[in-house]
Amino acid sequence: MAKIITLVELDKNIIAEKINAFEAEYNFKLHFDLKELILDYNVCKPIKTFYKNNKVQFNLNYFFGISDDKFQSLSENYYTYTNRMPDELFPIGSVDGGDLLCMHKKTGEIYYWFHEQDDWGLEGIDHWPIKVANHLEEYINDLILPELPTQQEIEIAKKNSKVKITPISVKIKNEQREKQGLPPLSFEEWDALLNG
Repeated sequence: MAKIITLVELDKNIIAEKINAFEAEYNFKLHFDLKELILDYNVCKPIKTFYKNNKVQFNLNYFFGISDDKFQSLSENYYTYTNRMPDELFPIGSVDGGDLLCMHKKTGEIYYWFHEQDDWGLEGIDHWPIKVANHLEEYINDLILPELPTQQEIEIAKKNSKVKITPISVKIKNEQREKQGLPPLSFEEWDALLNG
């Protein structure tokens, strides 16, 4: 399995007790690979966090575990998202943009829950989340480093972005120029230089 970093350290006995309490409260057993991940690493994240296939791409923030922080807590997230996804699924990780990584309660399959499309708590939505792996280890092994933008994407971003010029920024920049023995530039000259 890929290298994983623990974000919230906790005694293994306490983690085991909390997992047992979770299973009793919600009346189902965690899949063995998720239970093992939480016991070994608790709240954690792999070194490689980016997932991409021909249907979807997303970045994993971290896997839930035992934590007092409600955003990292497996139990709090389970409670929060009950009735907001199919009953067979439950959230196991935080994904960028308010999305979730989920697991099928019986099979251990991994799903991507996109909040704008898959939130069953919103009227008229009953879209099933996208399956991304047959099991947790497969999902973790499929992760890659986040992709760097291409040169073309960088050029488009530069072309579409504009540096905001303010009277204070002009004053500061002209003070820097003065220290270098250079004459000041006007507001328009700075705009043309930075956004031309």
